[in-house]
Amino acid sequence: MVNAGRNLVFAALVLFAGSALAQNVEKKDSVSTIPAEVASILKPACMTCHSNEGRDKPKAKVNFSVWEQYSPMEKKLLASSITDEVKKGSMPPKRFLESHPESALTESQINQIVAWCDALKAKP
Repeated sequence: MVNAGRNLVFAALVLFAGSALAQNVEKKDSVSTIPAEVASILKPACMTCHSNEGRDKPKAKVNFSVWEQYSPMEKKLLASSITDEVKKGSMPPKRFLESHPESALTESQINQIVAWCDALKAKP
């Protein structure tokens, strides 16, 4: 009976450790997190419109406030769109930049966003 109790405790520990390890691996390998350096670019240049504080139409296309709720496939598709838009210079829109010139993306910032998007698209 003592061995049965030990086996039960051991099995519970294995299940708990396995669950904790799986959650930890999921967090480390997740494509959900926006790196701080990218978030610092997105906040003034994109999140004015593309967040919960934004207007309906822009945030319907991409809402960075709920980024972690998108599926990995949705994130990959959005990453492709984001790459296209920032490379073309159509995001942030010229009309927005007229009243918010400080939100214009530099070449370095575009490269950081594109590198992040490329990493998202490369995830299995």
